[in-house]
Amino acid sequence: MTQPNNIPSFKPRLIKKDDLYGDSGYTLKLIKPNIYQFQSIGAGCHVYLVIGENLNVLIDTGIISKFNSFNYLLTTEIGLKVEDIDLVINTHEHFDHISSNAYFHCLVAAGYWSAIKIQHTDELITKGKKWDVDLSDLKVNIWLEDRNIIDLGNVFFKIIETPGHTSGCICIYEPYEHYIFTGDTLFQGATTNIYESGSISEYINSLEILNTLKISSFYPGHGKYVIGEEKIKEEIASSIENATMELQTFIYRIKSKPLKESRPPPSLYDREEEDL
Repeated sequence: MTQPNNIPSFKPRLIKKDDLYGDSGYTLKLIKPNIYQFQSIGAGCHVYLVIGENLNVLIDTGIISKFNSFNYLLTTEIGLKVEDIDLVINTHEHFDHISSNAYFHCLVAAGYWSAIKIQHTDELITKGKKWDVDLSDLKVNIWLEDRNIIDLGNVFFKIIETPGHTSGCICIYEPYEHYIFTGDTLFQGATTNIYESGSISEYINSLEILNTLKISSFYPGHGKYVIGEEKIKEEIASSIENATMELQTFIYRIKSKPLKESRPPPSLYDREEEDL
């Protein structure tokens, strides 16, 4: 894949001293013969590396303070360099998923609405300033839409638009082996936060779309991954039920209270990086 010429060469400032392991770093796990999970402990999201015949694809780049840990594991355990990554795909535009983009000088892809917000540094969404990180130089080269196909040679990814958590969320589905990377759309034992650009009704619709797919395993941005079609059906059904209850609660508040007091209900998904 041709490297883009319009990405500036710079090294962003780390916001704190980086540990290679432990709560400030990642642990590495081979989850499929060609797929590695950089499991985030504490704040930040998981990062996934898919090694293809023609392309090496990174799904999300993670929180910027953990890049040293990522780079150490990539080089010492996998035997690759940052330059060997051909494509970055961001599942959505939040800081904990995109802030290490600055280290990668390959093509970057994101869902259409995420790309708009990343390109224009929508601070309300990316929340970079809160963590003292300048995200203004981040670029998106490929604006993905629903049902786009990405061919890695031996792996085909199908993009599924799943707005809800934010308007720009996507999932990345492998239709032959039936696994999917769900970002912040689907979790094990939890329901996602709905943020400023998100919609709980769209989230329910997105879950129903996932429920039509054959999924043998899913790999989320946070928490544990899940293997087994029946277990996954149960997780999706539980998330739909919880989100529907939240929506009904909000509707009740609108009907029973003045509009200015009818704030959306708190999320059921409680994680350490609540504001990301």
